[in-house]
Amino acid sequence: ASKTYKPRHIAIGTNTDPYQPIERKFLLMRAILPVLAKYNHPVSLLTKSALIARDVDLLAPMAEARIVRAMLSITTLDPKLARTMEPRASTPKRRFAAVQALAEAGVPVGVMTAP
Repeated sequence: ASKTYKPRHIAIGTNTDPYQPIERKFLLMRAILPVLAKYNHPVSLLTKSALIARDVDLLAPMAEARIVRAMLSITTLDPKLARTMEPRASTPKRRFAAVQALAEAGVPVGVMTAP
């Protein structure tokens, strides 16, 4: 990066979920997060996937640097309704477990309701 580069906040997951099922195979977020950390680039992650907890080892140091926050969308607590509305998303129970794992690692995390 240029010496004059001043990072501005990036929001990942506003249009499409960065932790879709195929992320398990391609590991794109595991490649992107270290680059953001290296350049001290602030980022917000929005997802419906508990897979975000897989990256807690990358997110925790970013949280210490105050450059990351995560939001998990939970539209219902009813697992059957969730499966109907969001067939490829993690169950509400798994999303809450991810929220807990991130919070315990010091990652600023919240819950939202979004389609």
